[in-house]
Amino acid sequence: MMNAADWPNSGPRLAGARSRLRAFRSGIAGKPIGGGLLALALLSGCAARGEIDRFSTVRDVAPREAFVLPAAGGPSIVGVLEQRFSNGVEQEIVLSGGGGAAGQNRMRVQFIGPVDASTSGRTALSERSLARADIAGELRQEFPGVAMRRSALYVQNRYGPFGYATGQVGGTTCLYAWQRLSGTDHATLILRPRGIINLRLRQCEAGASEAQLLATLYGLGVNAFLNHFSWMPYGDPPSPSPTLGQGGAPVYPEPLLPASASVASAAPVSEPAPPPRARRAAPRPAPQATPRLQLAPPAAPEPLPQPVGPPVPPPPGVTSLDAAGGSAPLVPAPPGTASTAATLARPVVAPPAICADGRLMGASGC
Repeated sequence: MMNAADWPNSGPRLAGARSRLRAFRSGIAGKPIGGGLLALALLSGCAARGEIDRFSTVRDVAPREAFVLPAAGGPSIVGVLEQRFSNGVEQEIVLSGGGGAAGQNRMRVQFIGPVDASTSGRTALSERSLARADIAGELRQEFPGVAMRRSALYVQNRYGPFGYATGQVGGTTCLYAWQRLSGTDHATLILRPRGIINLRLRQCEAGASEAQLLATLYGLGVNAFLNHFSWMPYGDPPSPSPTLGQGGAPVYPEPLLPASASVASAAPVSEPAPPPRARRAAPRPAPQATPRLQLAPPAAPEPLPQPVGPPVPPPPGVTSLDAAGGSAPLVPAPPGTASTAATLARPVVAPPAICADGRLMGASGC
């Protein structure tokens, strides 16, 4: 290690450093202890390293961390942008699709309630209820130049009622829906349950119907909550049916088959079916001539087989008529005999019956 004597011109410098150190120590010793601690805090603060921060409070989070998720088979989540406020957190969930309309399919979800003050923003979200003027302004902002028709029907999903409007952009159907879930805002207790969830859905699909777009809103599921004892944006849970456990009110199981299958309903009919209306008898058409059936001609009997063997002269006194009354065919005379009129006038005997196997038929048959 180098000494002070080996370092040229180091003597005056070391002496000045020692004198300043003694003056600093004497000054600290002459002041109260609080001043020393403040000086040490300032020195440690100057020595600490600063962390990089951004001016924007918007953060990109994973799709699985979305506050609200579509149902299986619905539009997929492309990305999620999250922004924190002094009284809640807002997420913009970008969905797939869009059709030919300008803009992108998305959901805007706001969780308003008791949030962590150390990680919250400076601005606050609006906690007032929805107004018709607010919805009209949102429709003009989301669909400029498009005639959006608000539905007058009462609809609700698993979380409560909601409203929606539809419109057409060329061959693309667009839907804009809004819903607000709030607890007991009228309560005056300090430890009252509170919390608000605001939901907006903007979805456009080419060739889709209104029912198909509404299916997205019916299948949504809330995937997050604020970890606080007073968080309750859904209100009081519904009470069970008053007929539960009572006599005369049967409860039937739900069918396990899909809705497309034809399943006979086991529930009894509460009201009798109205009697059928009397209908006037329709005039009968003029009778038309029905074509008569043409009977097929009787089949001709098959000819008997020709006699086999030499002709046998009939016995004397026997006519040529058989027992059935039919005339037997004449048997030609054997060759070499004279064909006289007496020979032709003589009766002939019917040929013998031949069996199927070629034998002569006897008195008892074949």
